[in-house]
Parts: sequence; C-alpha cells; structure tokens
Amino acid sequence: MVSSRKLQYADRVAIQQADQAIRKDVMRALVEIITNANDSYSRLEDSGVSSSGEMVIDVLRKHSNSKIVVRDFAEGMTDSRMDKVVGTYGEATSGIKEDKHVRGMWGRGLKDSIFGLGYGYVRSFKGANFYSCSLLLKKGIPTFDLDDPIRATVDLRQKYEVLQGNGTIIEIIVSRTDVKMPQFNNLRNYLQRHFELRPIMSNPKRKIVLRELANDGSVKQAHTLSYVAPKGEEVLNEKLKVPGYPATVKLNVFRSGIQLSTRGEEGDYADGGLLVISHATVISLTMLKFENDPYAGYFYGTMQCDYLHDLLKNDEPVLTATRDGINWTHPFAKALKNVVETELEPLINTEREHAMHDEQTKLDKKLRQKIDRALHELNTIAVSELRDPKDSTKKQIELPESGMGFFPEKLYVQTGQIAMLTLRVALKENEKSNATATVISNNSEVIVITPQVPLKPHKTQTSILEARVQVEGRQVGGEATITAYLGKNRAQAVVQVHSKKESIPSPPTRGSNSLFTDIRFDDRTDPRQRVYFDRVNSSIVIATAAPSVKIYLDENNRLDTTVQGQVLLAELITEAVCREIAREGVEKGRFLVLEGSEADAIQNHFIRLQNRHAHLIHNYIVTKE
Repeated sequence: MVSSRKLQYADRVAIQQADQAIRKDVMRALVEIITNANDSYSRLEDSGVSSSGEMVIDVLRKHSNSKIVVRDFAEGMTDSRMDKVVGTYGEATSGIKEDKHVRGMWGRGLKDSIFGLGYGYVRSFKGANFYSCSLLLKKGIPTFDLDDPIRATVDLRQKYEVLQGNGTIIEIIVSRTDVKMPQFNNLRNYLQRHFELRPIMSNPKRKIVLRELANDGSVKQAHTLSYVAPKGEEVLNEKLKVPGYPATVKLNVFRSGIQLSTRGEEGDYADGGLLVISHATVISLTMLKFENDPYAGYFYGTMQCDYLHDLLKNDEPVLTATRDGINWTHPFAKALKNVVETELEPLINTEREHAMHDEQTKLDKKLRQKIDRALHELNTIAVSELRDPKDSTKKQIELPESGMGFFPEKLYVQTGQIAMLTLRVALKENEKSNATATVISNNSEVIVITPQVPLKPHKTQTSILEARVQVEGRQVGGEATITAYLGKNRAQAVVQVHSKKESIPSPPTRGSNSLFTDIRFDDRTDPRQRVYFDRVNSSIVIATAAPSVKIYLDENNRLDTTVQGQVLLAELITEAVCREIAREGVEKGRFLVLEGSEADAIQNHFIRLQNRHAHLIHNYIVTKE
C-alpha cells in the first residue's frame, strides 16, 4: 500500500525554493546530500556507536536522465522518520536544535536537492525492515509518496548494496533539461575541493568513494576522495573576544609559499581564505574585506566561533536564506568581522612590504647583470660536465644517456587535477617492444594514477618506445619526484602542485645550456638549509634567514654588497651548482656509478666538481665592487 499526499507547501513555492537553494547546480545538491549523510554518522558517533564512516557516490552520465546515487551505512530511517524528514518542509530535523554536531539547519536540503535536479527516491534499511519513499512531479505538482515497510531480504540488500546493518540510499534522476551534469573528472575535483566538504574529505573516520557507472550498472572507475590543506606555516593562533557579545573566535591562520586561488577566482573551490566554523560545521569561506587583495592570496585557515550556532538555534538571521554563508549585515557578524580583520591586516601589510622589497631587488640592474653573467658561466660548467663528447649528432628526440627519460622533466599541476607525463625509452636490440614500466611517487599527496604503464612504439620514431603517465596533485605546495623503473634503468621527473588554474606558469624550459635559470634570495625559506636547488623552477635559492647567512647581510638585507657577503654567496652557489650537476650526471648515466651506490657516487662527484670549479665560481661572484 502506498501513502500519497502533496508536500506541505505551495506547489509554486516548492520549485522556486529548490531553484533558489540549488540553482540547477549538481554540486550544490551533492553538498547537501553528503553533509546529511555525514550528519547521520556524527549522530552515531556522538551516541558512542562505532561506524564505517563510508559513503559511496555513483554517477551514471547520459544525454538525458542522468542518475546520481548516494549511499551511506549510518543510522537508516523508518517510515515515520521519512515522513518527517522527506515529506515535510521547514522543520529542523537534523539535530541542530538539540546541540548535535550536524550541519543541517533548515530541514529542507534533501527536498531542494531532489526537486532542484529532477525527481528522486529515498530508500533505507533500518533493523530488519526496508523503507522507501519518493519525491515526484505528478502533472507539475510536487508529490511525496511513502511506501509500506517490507522485510529487508538478502535480494533487496544485494540490489541496493547495503549487505548488512542500517543505511540510506538517495537516488536522483537528473530529468530537468536545464541542469548540466558535470564530467566525471570535474565532479571528482569539485567534490574534493568544495569548501563545505573539506572537513569530511579530510576526516580519517570517513571514506568517500566516487564511482562512474556504465549503462549496464558496472563500475567503469572508482576513486577515494580526499582533501589536504595547502602546505604552509602557521602565522596566527589566537582566541579573541567579540566585543559586546558573550562570544569568542579562535583564529588559526597559515601562510602558503605559493599564492592561492581566491573566491573571486574559483568561488567555492578556492584554496585561499578562512573557513568560518561553528561546532564543527563549515558555514562560509571568506577573506572578509581582503577578498580581492592580491597580498591576502597567500593566507588560509579557520575562524571558529560556536556562538554562531547559538544564534542559529534561536532562528537569528545570521546566515543568508540561500545558504551563501554569513549574513554580514547582522550585528554580531559585523562585530566578528571587525575583530578578525584587525588581526589579519598586519599580516597582509607585511606581505605587501615583502613583495615590494622583492620587486626592488629584481629591478636592481647591477645585481641582475651580475647574476645573469654568473648564470651564463654556471651553465657553461654544467654543459662541459654533462655533455657526451661522443654524441656530435642530434637526434630527433633526445633521450638521456641512460636511454630513458620523462618529458617534461618538470611539471606543474593544479591541485585536484590530473596531468600527463610522457615516458620515453630507447628500444635496444633484442628488447621487447611491449615492456611495462613501473612508476612511483615519493610523496603521498602527488599520486601516480597509472603505476604500471605499457610502452608502445613512438608514432614517427620506431626506435623509441613511449607511455603516458597520469599524476594527480592533492596538496597545494606539495612537490614530488616521480620515478619510472624498467629493468635496471630509471627516469625521474619533478611535479609541483599549484593552486591557481589560470596562472600556473609553464616550467622553465631547460636546454643543454640552461640547467640553472635563476639565483634567488628568500628570507622565508627554511633557514636550516642555507641553499638548495629548486628543481621545478631551475633556481638556486639562498635562505637569507639562515643564521650563518644573516650575519653577512647589509642594512638593506643584501648579501652581495660586501666582500664577505660575496665570498659567502660564492660558496653557497658552488655548493648548489656542484651538487646538482653531480646528481644530474649520476641519475642520467653521464657519470660513472656502481649499481646500488648512487648516493656515494653523487657525494664523490660533488667533491670532485668543487675542487675543479670552485675558484671559477668565486671569480664570477666576488667582484669587490
């Protein structure tokens, strides 16, 4: 028997409300459903019940009537609960009124999510029974149908993939022709990076699996979603009072070494900005009055204010009705904004001053000319050491001496996106043309999606085999060495994860005479390492905050203006140059090395190169002017 009735609000208002809340956006609907499932797990955890924390999101893309299914294994719902949660509108059914750590605030997200995209079904296993209901449009009228409970048979459990225990399955048919279904890889990227989902995606107690389905229901591909905050240094950790209110805000701010995308650039998926959190619920992503300030683009973090939760319980209009975040015209929101902006302003001003100083250094013609002359000579040394004198002919495709290499050797990838490296291998006599290379990453936040790649003949040069290697960056600022192995041969590439989609620069091109493209001075580099070679940017970086470097800086924080400073600079450059040439020579097969003793070989060649070239580098750097 089916119980059927109109939803308890005006027909016209139902669709208008869904359009206003969801805006014909699949992502907004998924955020609602995923956070509802997370709320269910949170209620279990609050009551001391252990759970798997798993959610499975299935997507079947079609020209029309695409399907989205979100499955959890949490509380489950009875028919009476469905009648209240799904069949009514506007009640606070999630638990916020009872101080439970949940997100749902209006009791309308599920209905809006379904009607905003088309129509759908809610099915649930609870105890020994199976419950189901639907939200359909019948002759344009939004209708709630509630079925009678039935026994939860093995066949039913297998059909809905809830093999034991409780669980809920939300199925949405995207029937509205004005709703665009995202490509699977875009959906994957958006879900991982959406600001409201970040605590869920980064929670070790949750496992979110996104699957792409074929028309026959089989799984084409599956990915476990996750989010990792950008690499950064904590610059602010304060608990502040909000004047005029019995409230505090805990402000935790980090600075990224890489400029982050802002809300103006990437909206809800921006890496920069502060998450506004109340009782573990993410309410907004903002940088307040600094939203469009380019110097604020290095900062991210959280502002935790549980008093917002108290206002919500009392139905204060502290949030916008369309779920766009904080209503900053509310008196408390204004006071909160002023407190946080006061703390942020000195950080952003310091960033602005630092950038101006960097720009002045770059524009110093005398220093720039010296660096450019030195770079020319340093690259001459590199060419003389690394070039094979026997190889006077230039191949169409140049491979390293080992006969195996990545193209490009350096790559930038935007966080959450997939990028491609090409692996090429020289096909030697008596070798198979269908070999498979193994590819690994030394950083868990830069993932090799294709760890085993079959090599196939190059389209125009059959003497060369090649394969495509897919990598994904998960953490802004992360850097990884990607290594491919084939027999005794290996090849390496460096991948760095950036934030901004439209401003990711191309890695510096490096020909046979440009191993080194710049010498930079940075007072924010880890002072425990005085100098290092940035392989992605082909730059020698001097850490001017290192104690043994800092004492030789002049009053303008310059290292190049005194003889003592120039001598130290020459020593640091010698160290970086000789170590990088040694590493390059060993890893590319140019220098002699016994198998298994690569580290010793690099150190031995490093010392040899220092003895051979240190005096020349001093001549280039120490001008005594």
